[in-house]
Amino acid sequence: MRKKNLVLLLLLSVLIIAPLFAQDEVKVRYKEYDKGSSMFTFRAGVSIPTFYYRPFKDPAIVAFPDEMNTKIGGLGSIRYQGFVNSYLALGGELGYQFTYDDGEDLFTSVPFQAKLTYIPLQGTFEIPLSVGIGFAYNSYSGYEKPSFLSFLTTIEAGFSWYFKQNWGLTLSAGLDLIPEIYLAKHPHYDQSTLGAFMPITLSITYRSN
Repeated sequence: MRKKNLVLLLLLSVLIIAPLFAQDEVKVRYKEYDKGSSMFTFRAGVSIPTFYYRPFKDPAIVAFPDEMNTKIGGLGSIRYQGFVNSYLALGGELGYQFTYDDGEDLFTSVPFQAKLTYIPLQGTFEIPLSVGIGFAYNSYSGYEKPSFLSFLTTIEAGFSWYFKQNWGLTLSAGLDLIPEIYLAKHPHYDQSTLGAFMPITLSITYRSN
């Protein structure tokens, strides 16, 4: 009788515990992205002037935030990426960034870039690490040449919390490098500049398998 009750108890335990393991397995399976999984992200935040460097001035000029005469600005972007394997997502981003100088002249930048994101920690909490390269269409209302096209390089690190299976919030910070380069015979040669901005953003992401 005792053996029979023990067998029944074991069977009952298996019936109760098995679904829990099955649920955990589903959760673990979702934590690992598959090739073809995708993410769609909306970002918004502030853009902090970090430094600019003019190497062809005599002497060369390096200016940091307190010397840049540039105020903290804002930015926003949309990003789409598809996973090429379980940890790497490749896609593109289109954004808008603006700031004012002390004279209230407006600087705007419209970046469009290819974006590669590596996510070593996945699941409810994630750590996305991104690099990007592309172009930016820039305009400065106080400059004799009102607009110009430049290269763009970005790096970014963030921390994500997925409050639902498909929806998550990410707080991130990074560095945007925008070079404005002129050739030696160009009249603005000595104004060639490497500008850097630090974006701090909050984004919402929809992910799908």
